[in-house]
Amino acid sequence: MLKYFSILFTLLTLVLAGCTFSDPDPEEVQAQMDQEHARITEEQERQQEEEAEKLLAQEAAAAEETAAKEAEAARLAAVDKETALDKIEKLLKPASIEVIQPEEPKSEPSIINTISSGLKNLLGSSVKEQQEEPKKAADNVSASEKKSTTKFMPKSPLAIFSAQKLVSCKIVPEKMEAIHKRLLKIKDVNIADSKLRDKTNDKLMPVIHFDFDQIKIKPAYRKLLRQQSSCVMKALKSRNDMIIQIEGHADERGSDEYNMALGHRRANVVANAIKAYLPDSSLARIFSFGEEFPLVRLSNKNAWAKNRRVEFTLLLKP
Repeated sequence: MLKYFSILFTLLTLVLAGCTFSDPDPEEVQAQMDQEHARITEEQERQQEEEAEKLLAQEAAAAEETAAKEAEAARLAAVDKETALDKIEKLLKPASIEVIQPEEPKSEPSIINTISSGLKNLLGSSVKEQQEEPKKAADNVSASEKKSTTKFMPKSPLAIFSAQKLVSCKIVPEKMEAIHKRLLKIKDVNIADSKLRDKTNDKLMPVIHFDFDQIKIKPAYRKLLRQQSSCVMKALKSRNDMIIQIEGHADERGSDEYNMALGHRRANVVANAIKAYLPDSSLARIFSFGEEFPLVRLSNKNAWAKNRRVEFTLLLKP
């Protein structure tokens, strides 16, 4: 009987101990998990950018090495050709050819003179071609250098993708007119509707991407902004029938209120970066969509990197 009472007492003790045990706060656990997830995601994104930069550097080094090898091969070929031409000239010297004159001179040229004349003409044309080749190469190099100085190309994969869409200044008015005609057809659409925007806008001004929870503009994007802003804002001023909206976006992480504020801060930073090119402040305005309109509707680090952005959209002037 005493044994049963002991067992019963033990069970009651365990039940009371279980009732007094308090579970951890779920909100604190979730907050810790979110912080750890954000830290891991940021680290992965940084590693991915470093790997992309290393890959681009390796490709650039390989391209330089290939160009150097081709230049050396061309130089050696030119040297070999010049040596062969020297040998032909030595063979064609009059002192090395014995001409037997006939007893009676003939008016027709001798076979040897004909061959010699033909070889000299061939030699002259070869030398002329050899002289023209360096000139053509120099013209090609000059054209390539001129092209490289007129359009900046960044190294970051996302920045490259943005830069490749941009058009030259002389095509800006044509693209602007196409956007204006489209806007006239949908002028009753709400200002916050994504239908107001099409891909033609990305050909005029670059899409600016940001790091996680950051508002700092990277150097590559600053160069793209300087490259496009001058001619685009000048064309916008001359038309006087449209304005440019600077739109900030964030990825899905974080609350709606925080992402809306973050998008506004990003748009404001970009607006300040192009302030010097705006002839009239009324031609531009700032807007934030937060996480409402992602470029990629997925939930991973690549999608998040693309969705953290600022875009430019032309709208009809109010």
